[in-house]
Amino acid sequence: MPRPNYSSEVQKRSQTLLALLLGFANDALDCDEAALDRLRPQIQAHWQQERRLVIRTKVRFLEALSQLAATPLNAEQIKESLKRLEDFVGVLEDNRPSRGGSEVWHFTLNLWHGRNEQTANLSRFAAEWESRRSQKTLASPLAPAASPAAEITDWLSLCQTSLQAQQYERLTTNPLTVGDGLSFALEQIYLPLELVERRQQTRQEQEISPARGSQLYEVEEAAERISAEDFLAQLLQADSPQRLAIIGEPGAGKTTLLQKTAAWLLSQQALPIWISLADLQGATLENYLLNDWLKAATRKVSVPSELQEALGEQFNQGRCWLLLDAIDEMAIEPSVALSLIAHQLRGWVADAHVILTCRSNLWDAGKNTLEDFKVYRNSGLSETDAADQIGQFIQRWFATDPELGASLQAELSQRRRIQDTVRNPLRLALLCRAWSMARRLPQTKAMLYQQFVEAIYGWKQDRFPTTLRQRQQLNSALAQLALKALTQDDIKFRLPQRFVDRALESCELLELALQLGWLNQVGVAITANGRETIYAFYHPTFQEYFAAQAVTDWHWFIDTSAIFSPQWRQPILLWLGRIEVQPSDKEDFMAALCQFADDCGGFYCHQAYLLAAVGLAEFPEASQATAIIQQLIRWRFGEFDPERGTWKTYPSPLQEAARVALLQTDRAAAVAGLEQFLTSDSSKFARWTAAYSLGKTLDPGNSTAVRTLIELLKTLQQPIFQIQLSEGLAKISPGHKTGIAKLEHLTTTLESNALRRKAAYSLAKLAPDNPTAVQALRQIAQSAPSSVQQQAVENLRQLELCPKNSSENNAAEPKQPKSKSRNRAIAISDPAIVVSRLETRLQTTQNPESQRRFAHQLGLLQPGHPQATATLLMLMLSELILREQSRQFYKRTADCLQAIILPEQLAPMVVQLRQQAEIGASGAGREQALECYKLLWQAAQKLPYAEFRQAWQAGARQ
Repeated sequence: MPRPNYSSEVQKRSQTLLALLLGFANDALDCDEAALDRLRPQIQAHWQQERRLVIRTKVRFLEALSQLAATPLNAEQIKESLKRLEDFVGVLEDNRPSRGGSEVWHFTLNLWHGRNEQTANLSRFAAEWESRRSQKTLASPLAPAASPAAEITDWLSLCQTSLQAQQYERLTTNPLTVGDGLSFALEQIYLPLELVERRQQTRQEQEISPARGSQLYEVEEAAERISAEDFLAQLLQADSPQRLAIIGEPGAGKTTLLQKTAAWLLSQQALPIWISLADLQGATLENYLLNDWLKAATRKVSVPSELQEALGEQFNQGRCWLLLDAIDEMAIEPSVALSLIAHQLRGWVADAHVILTCRSNLWDAGKNTLEDFKVYRNSGLSETDAADQIGQFIQRWFATDPELGASLQAELSQRRRIQDTVRNPLRLALLCRAWSMARRLPQTKAMLYQQFVEAIYGWKQDRFPTTLRQRQQLNSALAQLALKALTQDDIKFRLPQRFVDRALESCELLELALQLGWLNQVGVAITANGRETIYAFYHPTFQEYFAAQAVTDWHWFIDTSAIFSPQWRQPILLWLGRIEVQPSDKEDFMAALCQFADDCGGFYCHQAYLLAAVGLAEFPEASQATAIIQQLIRWRFGEFDPERGTWKTYPSPLQEAARVALLQTDRAAAVAGLEQFLTSDSSKFARWTAAYSLGKTLDPGNSTAVRTLIELLKTLQQPIFQIQLSEGLAKISPGHKTGIAKLEHLTTTLESNALRRKAAYSLAKLAPDNPTAVQALRQIAQSAPSSVQQQAVENLRQLELCPKNSSENNAAEPKQPKSKSRNRAIAISDPAIVVSRLETRLQTTQNPESQRRFAHQLGLLQPGHPQATATLLMLMLSELILREQSRQFYKRTADCLQAIILPEQLAPMVVQLRQQAEIGASGAGREQALECYKLLWQAAQKLPYAEFRQAWQAGARQ
């Protein structure tokens, strides 16, 4: 066998092929469009993830592509380059069942950077090649590489020093309880919460046909659960920079998990760097790291450039983990915060692994520029018999008074609604402290916080005595301070001294707030007038609680358009839960939300109505509760249209919003509404989805949901439906034998290898030791046609039933190289020349698909480029497309437009899209209108109501 060649010529050809593949997959090749279109069916390229590209083709088609792109490679050169990408650079994963005797190449490219960062990927390729070639040249058993242990130890010490200064092992509730003699180390009270991995899925926009039956579970199955231990264990398995986000509601344990992650990374000799994002105060991540963090870690007044370079080298070598806490607490507009972080994760900083925390309402508010992050959410404290984490938490909290803890558990077991509320760790901690004083349970979150406020005054009475009048004055002052801060985007949760002084109007009140722990000094800001102390409420949820106390008239929420702002969601809900607010006022507010008329297409009407639905969790007695739940169910699952005699579904954004609202509204009302829906004469597929949602999420094991799935199993006879129904039944009712038995029957009787594989895999996931499932998968993996065989092998690998050295295992783990290069710059064409060339091609081409591609490329180079956005808008509205292009064209065009449009261009877009969004035609016209509707929905999440309405009305005059 000839010795592998790693010469510069082979490197050049391999890099050329890699650039060719990335350019093809990104629609970025500058060549004959007609010839390129003829090649597209022959080269199947699919972006599985932001950094993971799957390609299936034959060498001769790659050869033709290279000729077309004026970078000619012959067949042998292409094969050699593919092999070097796999065995030398480690960026290619060969997916072929057999590596000989077949023309077909099926492989995955595991990139270092995102799909649109071609320059960075090619730069990294060049650096990796040189690094590995140098290692091969210098490698010798007589001259081993120097151990970096001492260097790592020094940086470990700096990271540990910094973390200790930030008190990373302190429980976040300690500041309010330490004065009472009660504080906990993280390990004393910490319970590992299960995480839910969220995955992007295509939402259903209409009733699912038998041909699309496999998509039925895409909405409800768009998540995978993982233990906290497994989450930590997988962190160091990938060498390429990881991007992880931990999202959730306030107090869900996001920061606590980040603290545990920091400790675990230290134990694994990694370098965790903690940054509370509120501390940035306008600085970039790069400047903060090179100056503020290094000064704090080294305890030096100034930082030498050599140390800054050394820190950069740690990043380049992939040792550093940026732990970015609380994007939602940055003192900037929420939608800008995500974009700002995305923009700053570039250059050498991008070589770090990144884990960040963020409130879910900010993360999910419209287009997210951090879309390449893998997203996790804490699932909350469990309350099952097998793992009663709520009970364990209470026992640990009351370790010195077990009887008091037992009495709380007994009372809590009788109060389902509050039990569900305190699955949130912060709220359970508040409940424990309140119980130790008041011995009574609240009905709402607002009442829970009120109890805690009262308890705090009681606990501190000996050390910091207060009169009733003082408490009232302080509460009122804190309420006004909280409300004023939340209305100013440049302040929000970090309160400058001058702002606090003006709001409290009394040094005595500030001193008292500090003594009681309501306010804490969290830093110092450098201003034109010198140094200024920065304060913050003990926790953002308390600031929101006090802000809710300051609102005396519900009209304020509507008059200020707060009902449309994600950051005002919690204060509004807390206001609805206030016991001192008259029920009639709450009823009036709920009615105003449900009846809100926006005069702009219903986009803000829906937002207001959905807010009312979520508000039922705090005000379940609302007279409109039943009607609200029924409306949510119609939006989510559809309804019968008597005029057309068909089942009517709503646009996918509204379906998704209703799904989320059903999870957040009053649980008892949602369960009752879904049970009623399941007993109605509704679409079978709508009842199927509703039953699974009810039995899996809202009320696990619900008997009505189980009966519905059994009934559908008898009436829907198509094998694919039988498989999915059986799997769903077994998931929502693990002890139910019908689902398992049906899957066993299907695994042994189906004639189609593809369907047998599906049935066997479903069965194996539910019952890993089931011999019928394992035997069937092994048989298919050895004898079925290649495509099905490969899927069976992948199933066995996922089930960990396929040894790595087995002949069955043809899908090896990705071989991703460690980052060792700091230089990201390579010689490329002048961007101005590329832009000019794209502008010219965009003006001259008449092919709609080419226009879309050129506009997208232009917009990626210059976001918001006027010609690019104008072209994409023209394509969205073009009647020519209606006749000549496929339905998918509108979706691709809308995705391109959403990716490149700037905030200031949203209002003009609304003006142009209004008419098309109102069209209710069928066929391609309906698809066109739906994609326009989705673009307008996203715009409504970002634009102020008044601005959107003005643009909408301007569109009516065109």
